[in-house]
Amino acid sequence: MKSSNHTIPTEIHDSLRQFILNAIRISNVYMVFYTPVANSNLKLLTLVVAKDTDSDTLAGLHSQIKVLDALTRHDTLISVNYHTVAPHHSQFHFSFLQLHLQPCFIVYADQQKRWNSLFQNFYSNDKQKASVLFANHIKAIEHRVKEAVIMLVEPLVKQQLYQAAHVALLETFSYYIDVLKNVLLPKSVHQDFNEQEFNHFVDLYYPELSKNLKRIAKIKTVSFNDQSGYLIGHSHESLVEKITKRVVELHTGCFKSLNKFYIKRVESQVPDTVREETLLLKQLVSFLNNCYKIDAVYLLSTNRSIKPDSDNTYKFNLLLIAPALRIQQHDVLAHKVSNHFKGRVEVFCVIHTLEWLQNNSNRFQLFFKEFIIPQNLRYLRNNLTFNEKLFQTNSTLDIRQLQKQYWNERLSYVSPWFIAFQQENLVYRSGHILLLKSMFQHLVLGLLCQKVQYVPAMYSCRYLMQLFEAFLPEVYKESVHPDDVKKILDLLNTSMSFFPRPVGELPVHDQLVFTKALCLCEKLYNQAQCE
Repeated sequence: MKSSNHTIPTEIHDSLRQFILNAIRISNVYMVFYTPVANSNLKLLTLVVAKDTDSDTLAGLHSQIKVLDALTRHDTLISVNYHTVAPHHSQFHFSFLQLHLQPCFIVYADQQKRWNSLFQNFYSNDKQKASVLFANHIKAIEHRVKEAVIMLVEPLVKQQLYQAAHVALLETFSYYIDVLKNVLLPKSVHQDFNEQEFNHFVDLYYPELSKNLKRIAKIKTVSFNDQSGYLIGHSHESLVEKITKRVVELHTGCFKSLNKFYIKRVESQVPDTVREETLLLKQLVSFLNNCYKIDAVYLLSTNRSIKPDSDNTYKFNLLLIAPALRIQQHDVLAHKVSNHFKGRVEVFCVIHTLEWLQNNSNRFQLFFKEFIIPQNLRYLRNNLTFNEKLFQTNSTLDIRQLQKQYWNERLSYVSPWFIAFQQENLVYRSGHILLLKSMFQHLVLGLLCQKVQYVPAMYSCRYLMQLFEAFLPEVYKESVHPDDVKKILDLLNTSMSFFPRPVGELPVHDQLVFTKALCLCEKLYNQAQCE
């Protein structure tokens, strides 16, 4: 998406609108989100920039933000952040991302697929799954609080350092505060709020959470000496024990209420996209059944493409068990689906027969165990039942040995070709296409066998590239840029002419595309070698 295609909401104040327009002129701005927070007057204006953005650019943005004073004037919190695929290096906790950085809040993106490439792996389309993930996170933090009491507070009590034990005990509230900040704010602005300022922020925009913060503030204001002076007949040790009980109980209450808050916010603020995905998949299965005779359909994976200015699109990777459908019909099938759903649904299919299932359960054990399972079944023809023993092999075949043997066979083909490409100042010619094509085919086949223990029945480069993307998406992203895929496939699928050509009509190929194709082969080889 170009900067000229921004979709800035009309309700945004002119000063903020101008700030956004100025910011997106900076090449390193990936995305801008504008998030009206549910049940609050607060709005979040969140910029995502490249991690290597220079300090002068960041300083300029922060200077503009300070002048705007948007939180005071417009109830809008502006932040500049970076995000990487490594969660520990991101300035967004998954809970903040889930609530506030949804695709529907995008007002600018430098590429249509930017949200997918940055955030898709950190975002759950299933609201229940998102809530469970946060609940587990809360439990883990609570466990850390209890560990802190045992490891930090109790040893100080044993040493009769009661005031120090009291201070250490009160410090455990930092665990809850950190969790709360991660839910409500990007990590980039945590340091902008001291304790008093953060309490005021929560009181103003999240009053349902302020009660617990007030309780924490109250218990922290009373010193150990104050308490010990009024509790006659209590030893210092018993007093610490009593305060510890109060603190632990308060922690439990805080985390419990935060969990309820998060669940409610997920329900009220996160769009319900699961229904759309489920509905389209059902329609797709129905459409395929109307076009072809199908015994069973298994869902292998789903890719959702976010388009802020139009409907989302879905790509479903399926396993079709069909008696008469052949893999050579795949492209026609995919074209039919795309036309029927007007581009909103794409499909990639692995196609086999029942006989194939029966004959290969031993050979492809890992593939069967991972993908051909009841959880993935989306359609089963009436009166058809699978013998469960089909998928419970007792094969004595050494799978690792088979995989190693298969890779060594692929290696025996590609190794001489790699050597042939090591010449200095090599000018690629038409004959090199055949070598690159064969290298690509053998390497993808070897990698699929190693990683998922599957070998297809068709070896066209286009189909193998689709298999590669469907079964090994992370390796695929690391190995080839999306913009280069079509160019590489066009090169590898160049038809060889056997008919005499007029003089001067020898084909000319882009040397850069040759280089990218060879680079892809090298990355595939290295991935296979890592096993």
